[in-house]
Amino acid sequence: MNETVRRLLPALLLAFAATGAQAQVVVSQVYGGGGNAGAPYQADYVELFNAGAQPASLAGKSLQYASATGNGHFGAGANQIVVLPSVDIPAGGYFLVALAGGANGDPLPAPDASGTINMSGSAGKVVLADTATGLGCNGGSTPCTPAQQALILDLVGFGGANFFEGSGPAPALGNALAAVRAGGGCTDSDDNAADFSAAAPAPRNTASVPNVCGGGGALYMSIGDTRGAEGDSGTTPFFFTVSLNQPAGPDGVDFAYATADGSATVADQDYIAKSGTGRFAPGQRELTIHVDVVGDQAVEPDEDFHVDLADVEGALVAKARGTGLIVNDDVLTLPIHQIQGPGARSPVENQPVATTGIVTGRKSNGFFIQTPDGEDDGDPMTSEGVFVFTGSVPPADAAVGNKVLVQGTVIEYVPAADPHQLPLTEITDASVVALSSGHALPAPVVLTVDLPRADGGLDQLEPLEGMRVTAPSFTVVAPTGGNVDERAATATGNGRFAVVVTGTPRPFREPGIQVPDPDPLGSSAPAIPRWDFNPETIVVNSTTIGAPTADLAAGCRIVGGSLTGPLDYTFRRYTIYPESALDTDCSGAGEVRPAAPPGPDHVSLATYNLQRFFDTVNDGNSGPTLTAAALERRLVKASIGIRAFLHMPDVVGVTEVENLGVLQQLAARINADAVAAGQPDPGYVAYLQEGFDVGGIDVGFLVRTGAVAPGIARIEVRSVVQQGADAVLVNPNGSTSVLNDRPPLVLDAVAHFADGRRFPFTAIVVHQRSLSGIEADDGGSNGWISGGARVRAKRQRQAEFLASLIDDMQRADASRHIVVLGDFNAFEFNDGYVDAMGTTTGLPSPDAQTAIDSDGAVLVAPSLLNMTLEAAEDERYSFVFDYQAQSLDHVLLNQAVIDSPMVVGLDVSHARINADFPETARNDATTPTRLSDHDPTVLLLRLQPATVADLGIEAEAANAEVVEGAPLAFSAVLRNAGPDAAQFPGVGAVFDGELADLAVTAPAGWDCEAPVVGDGTTTLSCNHEALAAAGEAAFALSATAPASAVGRTLVLTVAATAQTHDPDEGDNSATAATAVIADPALPLTDGVPVQGVSGAAGTSQLFRIDVPEGARTLRVLTSGGSGDVSLYASHAAMPTPDDFDLRSRRPGNNELIQVAAPAAGRWYLRVVGERAFERVSVRASIAR
Repeated sequence: MNETVRRLLPALLLAFAATGAQAQVVVSQVYGGGGNAGAPYQADYVELFNAGAQPASLAGKSLQYASATGNGHFGAGANQIVVLPSVDIPAGGYFLVALAGGANGDPLPAPDASGTINMSGSAGKVVLADTATGLGCNGGSTPCTPAQQALILDLVGFGGANFFEGSGPAPALGNALAAVRAGGGCTDSDDNAADFSAAAPAPRNTASVPNVCGGGGALYMSIGDTRGAEGDSGTTPFFFTVSLNQPAGPDGVDFAYATADGSATVADQDYIAKSGTGRFAPGQRELTIHVDVVGDQAVEPDEDFHVDLADVEGALVAKARGTGLIVNDDVLTLPIHQIQGPGARSPVENQPVATTGIVTGRKSNGFFIQTPDGEDDGDPMTSEGVFVFTGSVPPADAAVGNKVLVQGTVIEYVPAADPHQLPLTEITDASVVALSSGHALPAPVVLTVDLPRADGGLDQLEPLEGMRVTAPSFTVVAPTGGNVDERAATATGNGRFAVVVTGTPRPFREPGIQVPDPDPLGSSAPAIPRWDFNPETIVVNSTTIGAPTADLAAGCRIVGGSLTGPLDYTFRRYTIYPESALDTDCSGAGEVRPAAPPGPDHVSLATYNLQRFFDTVNDGNSGPTLTAAALERRLVKASIGIRAFLHMPDVVGVTEVENLGVLQQLAARINADAVAAGQPDPGYVAYLQEGFDVGGIDVGFLVRTGAVAPGIARIEVRSVVQQGADAVLVNPNGSTSVLNDRPPLVLDAVAHFADGRRFPFTAIVVHQRSLSGIEADDGGSNGWISGGARVRAKRQRQAEFLASLIDDMQRADASRHIVVLGDFNAFEFNDGYVDAMGTTTGLPSPDAQTAIDSDGAVLVAPSLLNMTLEAAEDERYSFVFDYQAQSLDHVLLNQAVIDSPMVVGLDVSHARINADFPETARNDATTPTRLSDHDPTVLLLRLQPATVADLGIEAEAANAEVVEGAPLAFSAVLRNAGPDAAQFPGVGAVFDGELADLAVTAPAGWDCEAPVVGDGTTTLSCNHEALAAAGEAAFALSATAPASAVGRTLVLTVAATAQTHDPDEGDNSATAATAVIADPALPLTDGVPVQGVSGAAGTSQLFRIDVPEGARTLRVLTSGGSGDVSLYASHAAMPTPDDFDLRSRRPGNNELIQVAAPAAGRWYLRVVGERAFERVSVRASIAR
């Protein structure tokens, strides 16, 4: 038996002794960032490992993927499953499955299998399944049955996944982080959180050295590679590591080694040849061999040589050759400022260069170097720093504080996914050699309010690219973002936020298309405005180079120069990477601020985007299904926000709510919490109607119906109607699609006050199509030139539909109070693509200023007031996106509200509880913060204050009795005893008879409606805007006594009303009456005497004659007979000796009354016996 066989025998015996052990294949690595920016590898991958002691077959098995929390199932499609080949993995062996990828990073080691699964770079779920078909479950929204679980051989949930082994998922991953199972794959406690860590991707395939768990497998020896600078003189040792995959056995392991020439040779005195033997003592796993490299100052390319292993006894050889790369440090170098140059692009772009500098920061895919102090060129336009892209974790030589030699190619990096981004100068394909260590870092450049400036242009920090920068104080203008686990309603921070140099005003979104984006495909508009993208904004990524995560709210200050680090350019923003923990001052910031509270005269309406407010029921709508604890947290936070920070508005228009059921749960929670807190029960009632949103979200109302007086609700709901559910978007190819995915919901209601005031209004809640994809020049379908063209058209048509809906309402009733509120997903100004708010409010931008055609028409008149424009400029935001404060949520008022005499004040404010706070604030159930990414908006309508006006009214008839056909005359006087003016007073009058010619004379400014005659009555009403305290209004009413009233008393009833409270309504009505009798007078005929008129003393006879228009004289005389009479005459009334217009009173019977130009109409004549009279003649004549 030779020595080699003798030493291998114990290992082989151990292997055979384990013959009965169960083979076990597990997932040992998961990586989903392949091909992304900063990714070390071009493709995603899953690494399998045989943790058993026997070979394990993959026949009939598959890898299956599902998203972290979505509704898709494992293996639901061809791009979610990889059927594995029928091969065996040896004990301790690895198996690499390459998946989908991108353009960035290096190729993977040779994969053993491949598929098209495109995994998330941060969170997801992977199973190794004992089936070649999809499981049909996902462990979350669709739980796996026992039969399905039995097919799962291994499960790895990572990031915010809702399905995992053990206590929790593996950590969240990134473009440069993989989930790596501990122990080289051997650690398997059935607990993803315990078994995995996030580490640099290190994929292994079937060619990798096996790692038999627990030892006992074949013993393998390998030699590693090394690299280093040759030096200028003398020799430099290059160390090669020789290692075993497990400790050497009791007999140890022996080997020989010898150097071999590569491009470096002994003959050229590049290195000193060396050979020898080595021995691993029992239990030892690692040895080092050093070879001396000869230094010189010759300029030459990098060279390599080898160390070969031979005569290995006691182990198999996995890798027998190690390569030493001699990095030439004798090159003509360019200083960094010459590489950067004074412009946006390097003067040596795409050329190989060498340079030196001090390492100032390390990323996962490269590092920054900067010229030492005192070696700069003094030119403020050339940067003294540059980023060296390595594609993976930088080498150890690139330690912070090392002075390094870098050789590589200069490129101007522009991401393929964003060709309009400004370029970043990088050195790529680089070799790195440490020249010295322990250097102080170059002094940072101090930024000021003048650099960067708001008007300084996007590239104003180009001369500082790659350099260390700082400032005494920065102010946070956009809070730290994060990753949300919707199912659990929790979040983790990602360390990214935005700042400005303290003293710089907070940046806001501005009108127009952002620079440098071009006009969208197909647009020919000549005057589209441009937004400068707020170049004063600086992004901070607090964790990139090793500082701890900073979860900061907007308004916090970073002080003491603690924000210091290299300046990168990524995702269109100059970005600082802090070198250490930040010293912050959040006094006066990071605290919630309530909206303005309502007073006793206010009607309050609010809009609140509740951000995907889902319940615990899986409705199959692609939304998350919350845990009970998560829904409870969201209900609590929403209740606190609405009660304490919105002050329980009368109406809350809500958006992004899953269904009526969960909105009813919220209403019940707010009501119960209010009572428990000693607040009045608001009596919120939920209203919601389902729409068509593919994500399962809808709009709705919470309406406050608590009683303000017995039997009187605060808000009286008259109707709730969905509008536009049947409206369609007509595509260029003639097909149609839904226009309003979340159709507007219209509430008609009346707000009541305890003092009797009432305010009718209409509220419309909307949630319009998002801005996502509005700029896209690809993805066209159904005849659209691009996906962006369809988005722009849909947003415009939605705005047109809403404007027309409002206009129709106003035209039907000009006095209708209309409030439109919600998430319009549009700015208060023209964004350059579509002026959605301008169209909606009736104030569209000219067609030449938007990318969409034919959008300048005015569709609603009078126009609407956007209350966002009434807020202070620094308060005009409800949302922070891409680090910019902006308003997407608005409240619109029509002219009827603005002009209403009932409304004396308008105010809009926000509850600052979401947009300014870090994403991790979502985790605290004791605060309202970060329930959503939108701040609620609250409108306060202040009505005329509660006043008192004691009204009283009196009525009087001019005559107690009139004859048929005679004039009726009544008067009414309304008086206000105060102490306040009566608002909108009204007087109503009712006669209990039909008076066809009733007329009214009212005071100036009063408006009287035409009398309504019918059903035995005559009614009219008069009203006015106000009647001052101590004021009065007199009304005269006249008509002709109708024949239908003969024989009865005609009664007038008047009543007074006003919107102002009347403390004594007992005198608010009055009556007056006039009797109507048949006409007792004998008719006279013109010129024809009546003979034989006789009577006793004190008696009288009554006559009448009708005088036509234009008569010149009326002459009446008595004559003849005996006795003594007197003659009386009146126009339109029966004269008496005490009430007459004319009389003749002479001795005897010869009386005469003559009237010049008599009034037309009926004249009454009365003959009265002063003594007894007989046979008197009476004659009336009319001269025309």
